[in-house]
Amino acid sequence: MFITQHRLQFSPRLVPTLAALAMVSLTLYLAWWQQGRAGQKRTLQAEFTQRTAAPALALDATQRDGTAIRYRRAIARGTFSVDGQIFLDNKTDDVRTGGVGYHVITPLRLSGSNAYVLVNRGWLPRTAGYPNPPTVTAPAGEIEVRGLAVIPNAHFLELSNAAVDGAVWQNLTIARYQQQMKLDVLPIVLLASDTKPDALQGLKPLSEQPNAGVDKHVEYMLTWYSLSATLLALWIGLNLKFTPIRPPPKPSVPSAL
Repeated sequence: MFITQHRLQFSPRLVPTLAALAMVSLTLYLAWWQQGRAGQKRTLQAEFTQRTAAPALALDATQRDGTAIRYRRAIARGTFSVDGQIFLDNKTDDVRTGGVGYHVITPLRLSGSNAYVLVNRGWLPRTAGYPNPPTVTAPAGEIEVRGLAVIPNAHFLELSNAAVDGAVWQNLTIARYQQQMKLDVLPIVLLASDTKPDALQGLKPLSEQPNAGVDKHVEYMLTWYSLSATLLALWIGLNLKFTPIRPPPKPSVPSAL
């Protein structure tokens, strides 16, 4: 009696191997990208925590490095110019009540200079007159505004040619504002925290959360790494075969005469 023995063979074919290599490479790249995005947001959070703890910075016309003052508590003194006021449309408030409205952006001319800083005075809901923006006034005379210095997000997708419709804008960048308004503005936006007397007009102050979404990036990263490992295991498993080892033929026994 013979026991059948098997030999383990690994015999990958060219086309499936190339397809598996492409898919594993793609999933690894996506995992690395998500890992990098999570790292970037952790770095922003560390920067945010460190800079918001620093003493408030007095803004003046010489501060032209937005990255250096991003996330600093800041104080600006000057006069509002409602002629340059704009409304960013399709915005929600910080508490996510489900309402849609505007961010009200008003330039503040810094005292003793011709430079301006854009002040985000808060969120305001749409009115019955939409798509026309609501009427929002600004305090007259010199005023002090306290808030957080931020840089507008320049990464967005605009599906309409009407990105700027009079005072209603879909997105804001410093370069776009300078081009449209012909004003010398600092490279940051000041998120106003003290909204008096703006609160009397229903404006709600806004905050900044640079670490939002870190956990989601980590989740996506682990998903892509798991998929990559699964594809590699499937490729190896599908190319492993057990082939039986044929026993050697029995030697012939000469017959007796």
